[in-house]
Amino acid sequence: MKHIFVINPKAGQKDMTEYIQSQLKKFVDKIDYEIYVTKGINDALEFTKDYCQTHDGALRFYACGGDGTLNEVVNGLIDFSNASIACYPIGSGNDFIKNFGTHEDFLNLNNLILGKDQLVDVFQVNDRYTINICNFGFDAVVADNMVKFKTKWRVKGKTAYNLAVFYSLLFKTKHECKITVDGKVMHNGKLLLCAVANGMCYGGGYYCAPLAKYDDGLLDINIVRTMSRFQFVSMIGKYKRGQHLDDKRISKYITYLQGKTLDIEAPNGVIYCIDGEVSQSAKMRMQVHPKMVRFVVPKK
Repeated sequence: MKHIFVINPKAGQKDMTEYIQSQLKKFVDKIDYEIYVTKGINDALEFTKDYCQTHDGALRFYACGGDGTLNEVVNGLIDFSNASIACYPIGSGNDFIKNFGTHEDFLNLNNLILGKDQLVDVFQVNDRYTINICNFGFDAVVADNMVKFKTKWRVKGKTAYNLAVFYSLLFKTKHECKITVDGKVMHNGKLLLCAVANGMCYGGGYYCAPLAKYDDGLLDINIVRTMSRFQFVSMIGKYKRGQHLDDKRISKYITYLQGKTLDIEAPNGVIYCIDGEVSQSAKMRMQVHPKMVRFVVPKK
């Protein structure tokens, strides 16, 4: 098996390239590996796809970065049955791995290399695939504003996030759209947010879909209708912990269901987020693809 480490030097708080290179020297006589350091957005996707097209035999790609890097590598190998994907979590979120264990489990390079493949679902959002979650509405607007604040005002980390939350609460908490699940209209009007999930959590640990299973062939859909700003602020803690379905004061605003396909129509367009990457569209179609990707779970 060929082991390919795809490193995003921009992930996390600092460039981890030299550290990963030094750790891999311990395995120089044990595995056949090579390292690729990405140069920009979608470079991991293009590199992975090109590598799969030009190499035969078993391939295992290690996405060394955050959820965005994992997403790019998944999209690069999606059509190649000889390729699997592992995650070496050095990003700010790394939410998908929380379905299988802790960051420490996946940061143990020896156990990750000895890990076994497990078939997991992915789902398609228009022409892009995701292994974890696509969300739209309020939290996607927050992600979009956070990028803008980082770019224009050069603020970083939690400061940028907190500013984005405050700004979004003031100006953009209602989003007009129609949501159809497996051919049945489930929402038509204004909503606060919606998360469509294969995994349980996103956004650095928000358990929006606590019932989700990554290999059941179903999407978990969490629709949160509009509420007052005070109610929303009081809900955030339980939403983060995945307790929003159990609290009757909150659950009355929520429609939680499962399905295989989901269509969204938004007359004014809607901002959405796939594994941290922000886009905008007036129409989206999402469809689950059961057990389409082999994901590496570290040896215990």
